[in-house]
Amino acid sequence: MSGAEVVSLQGRAAYRPDLGQLARNQMAAARAAKELSCSEFAELLATMLGWPVGAEQVAAWETSATPPGDVLVAAELLVRQASPVGGESSDALTQIMGDRFADLIGVFASRSEFQAKFPPTELLDTATDVRAAGLSLNMLCQTYSEARLREIIEAGTSLTCLFLKPYGRYIAQREAEEGYPEGRLSALTALNMTILEDRVADRLSPEARSRLQIGVYDEPIRFNVLLVDSQLCVAQPYLPQVRGVDSPTFLIKKDRPAGGLYGTFSQIFTSLWERREG
Repeated sequence: MSGAEVVSLQGRAAYRPDLGQLARNQMAAARAAKELSCSEFAELLATMLGWPVGAEQVAAWETSATPPGDVLVAAELLVRQASPVGGESSDALTQIMGDRFADLIGVFASRSEFQAKFPPTELLDTATDVRAAGLSLNMLCQTYSEARLREIIEAGTSLTCLFLKPYGRYIAQREAEEGYPEGRLSALTALNMTILEDRVADRLSPEARSRLQIGVYDEPIRFNVLLVDSQLCVAQPYLPQVRGVDSPTFLIKKDRPAGGLYGTFSQIFTSLWERREG
């Protein structure tokens, strides 16, 4: 419009936006975006909120009553939710979180519980590439046959193992944290490394020997990570005063080219390996 004057609302002290009406408009826009009736939208909101919502409440929140903050958040999450397959409703928050953590396929209270359902033979017998970083790597060195390790490496499996440095600064800190006598975890780690070096590596053919790599690092230990065939990850956090075998265990399956939890733990391993000693 020619000659129109632009007026600054900030310069008008009496101006106050109608936030209630804006909230009601947001509710109406959310329901319209989902193309649902008031009763259908109420059912989805009730699923999100955990308390009953009626069609009349939805209508009021769009026309006369100011919707509460949690209702607005729920409505926004529903708008962000992908259209349900087959017309079936789902938990929008679960889907949104699932988009970020969809590759997390199992959570176990401890390593013992995990191994009862997924023994090392099931994870490793047919693997072609295995990478492991942690403290003593007992899953590989104590619960999986050394003879079977030699067999799979001879058959073509690549195995890369990264141990927390025996008798180093940070393994000593972990011993103190778990309440072990000085040197206990170091001795176990040194034993496991000897198993790999003397009883596995030294008995491999020269070609197969090149597929076994062993390293150490001396840094604060945060995770035990086992990566199989660039597709599967078993990860455990190291918790204060809790043995590794008693820590929660996460089973992760890669489901995207980049990102996700698999990508996070793969990067953790890669960074540790690049910073290894020697």
